[in-house]
Parts: sequence; structure tokens; C-alpha cells
Amino acid sequence: MTEAMRRPLFIIAGSILLLVGAFIARKAIGSGDPDIKFSHHANLSSARRAGEIERGWVPELLPAGSTDIMETHNLDTNVGTGTFKFPSADLDAFKAQARQVAGAEVKEVSTITYVVYSRDSSRFELVLTPDPKTAEAMIGVWNMKPVR
Repeated sequence: MTEAMRRPLFIIAGSILLLVGAFIARKAIGSGDPDIKFSHHANLSSARRAGEIERGWVPELLPAGSTDIMETHNLDTNVGTGTFKFPSADLDAFKAQARQVAGAEVKEVSTITYVVYSRDSSRFELVLTPDPKTAEAMIGVWNMKPVR
């Protein structure tokens, strides 16, 4: 597959992942299903203190300056998704950190960064893209599912 063919596919895949994450989060917020949980954290430290990273609902591999972390997960299926924001200045350090994780894949197409890694019994897929509202920020979305 040529670079010219990969670029549109990554853009489409990233857009679909963002939309799916937003759809799942929206459904979970309005859902009365007791197996679906939702949390919001001001920053990565807050998510860590709440145990969300330890329990596997928030990826341990997020940019250090991540803020506005929202996650939704299903206790029954062990599937989850979430969104976050971080300063654009943290992107290069994050990509270097991700490349150090055993088995992680880091792909870049245009301004979109795609990171995939597995930890314990879960597979995380992250898509990072510039925030359309400001050049100083990036937005990200993740999808987490069990590895069978």
C-alpha cells in the first residue's frame, strides 16, 4: 500500500474512532445499565489517584500533561473508550515514550498519530490529532478491549 493510499485511510480510521468513542460515551451517559460506568478526571494525576489506570480503564500510556480525561467502560464486556486533551508541546515526548513500550506500534499520517499497545489482558488503541480550536492543544481518543 502506498503512502498516498495510507494517508486517507488513517484519516478516515481516526475520524471513525473519534465518532465511535463519542457515540459510546453519549450512550453510556444516558444509559441506566448498571454495568456501564463513566468517569471524568481533571488530569492524569487525578485518574491515577482514583485507581482508573490501575484498574485498566484509563491507559497508563497517556501524555504527561493530559487533562479533561473522560472515560466510559462496560464492566460486563471489559470494553472501554475515552477522550483527553494535552498540550501540543507534549506530543514528541509522548511518541518517544510510546516507542519504548514493548510491542507498541506508533504510526503517523499527516497530523494524526496512532498508537497501539497491549497491557495485561487489554489492547489499547489511541488516536491523537490537533485540536481544531487551538494550535497549542491536541485531543485524543482511546479504545480498549480485551485480548482474547
